[in-house]
Amino acid sequence: MISFNWQVPNDISIYPRIYVVLDPENKVDEIHEENNIGWKVLPLYDNTTDVETENNLTTKFELSQNYPNPFNPTTTIKYSVPNVASSYSSSKVELKVYDILGREIKTLVNQKQKPGSYEVSFNANELSSGVYFYKLQSGDFVQTKKMMLLK
Repeated sequence: MISFNWQVPNDISIYPRIYVVLDPENKVDEIHEENNIGWKVLPLYDNTTDVETENNLTTKFELSQNYPNPFNPTTTIKYSVPNVASSYSSSKVELKVYDILGREIKTLVNQKQKPGSYEVSFNANELSSGVYFYKLQSGDFVQTKKMMLLK
């Protein structure tokens, strides 16, 4: 939960909008009553603000283990693209599947993506049973995980 105190200025409209920016550690960095890109709009009720925030943005890349694992023939891969402190820009993301010999089997993602959580479904219907690897790469970040197809 994120909480803060803010005094409504006397010269502000009767239904003000409050904009808050949080740093990567979820600490309030600034509160403002003017419009700013990327800031969370909070409704004001009787001089008290009560807002549930959904902070799904992470500060680092994350690649989860696929599920189910072992799978037949479809599995889900989840990953997160971080919120870069200096901007809210997109990151070039690649998610690829490889066989046990390191040959690329399929590209699941190859595009710029905004910060947030993503999931991709991988259908291995045309592949043989065995061990496969999936690799998430963006800039300097590279992480690989193993999955098993059992038919």
